[in-house]
Amino acid sequence: MTALVLRNFDESSIDDMIEILSKARADHPHERRLTPDEAREYTVLDPDFDSEGSWFAILEGEAVGFGFVLVESNRIKAGKDDAYVDIDVVPEHRGKGVEQKLLDKSLDYLRSRNVGGALSRCPVMDGWKRSLLTSHSFEEVYRVYVLVRRGRAEVQDALPPPGFQLERRSLRECSNDDITKIVDVFNDSFRDHFNFAPERPERFINARDCRDDPTILTLAWRMGEITGFCLSEESLTFNQEKGERTGWVDILGVRPRFRRIGLGKALLSDGMRWILDRGLDTIYLGVFAKNEMALGLYRPFGFLNDTESVWYSKNIPKDATDPSSHALDKSRDSGA
Repeated sequence: MTALVLRNFDESSIDDMIEILSKARADHPHERRLTPDEAREYTVLDPDFDSEGSWFAILEGEAVGFGFVLVESNRIKAGKDDAYVDIDVVPEHRGKGVEQKLLDKSLDYLRSRNVGGALSRCPVMDGWKRSLLTSHSFEEVYRVYVLVRRGRAEVQDALPPPGFQLERRSLRECSNDDITKIVDVFNDSFRDHFNFAPERPERFINARDCRDDPTILTLAWRMGEITGFCLSEESLTFNQEKGERTGWVDILGVRPRFRRIGLGKALLSDGMRWILDRGLDTIYLGVFAKNEMALGLYRPFGFLNDTESVWYSKNIPKDATDPSSHALDKSRDSGA
């Protein structure tokens, strides 16, 4: 094989990153081509981005793969001691050692940062990535379903409980202070979820500033306090690219002390109505596979399983040789 070169990411190579991700994820049903602003949101604009933790794989002058590590300070501060690893390789160059080289580099980077674990997401259709991760001793920790509701059937009525009011607000119109308050509700709503760490307002602010898709917040208020919210979007860029009419319920969160009184149902109903009122006919949302409470909320609204992703985790020894390196050597010798 021609010598493989790894080169660190810089902002001038945004287009190379977009092209690799577009080709590598072309068969993923919910993926589309990133805009340059979105690519910057996930890289140089992210408060924890480090160009030393991202690499292009170059073969004969062509970028054929991209590896990315994000060590989130909010997770480290919360005691999680892990980081996200993502590897993408264009289909025609998989199985040639490119993905192994990128993952090796990612794990070495985490050791240099003294981070004790790696997390990586794998759509169930990506057998090549599953093989890569399991050959490096990654183990499944949880699954995420994408649920879908197709058609324009009426959304069931769900009024907010007495004493609560709903307000719609465009994400674009939210100030930084508004977003900081909403992130506080987000963190309170999800603090009891598996593997959660409090999020930083900067990422929500970047999403407001970098994404073109129309996005609405349905806020639930009680006595001047935001008690829950639903974030819904029209997948405008995706729909234009794919010729579809879809929207997403991106986030639905209710503060723990206001649960089980019908508030989540009212928020979901309003978010869905906003999507359908825009002339769309398909609504998606994501949910942990083991979150029976959330599934019990979504099913009566007509949501069914559509696709599935697996999250894998790996402990990274800090004072010993990584045992997965031996399995990696063997797989290379066999041409895997």
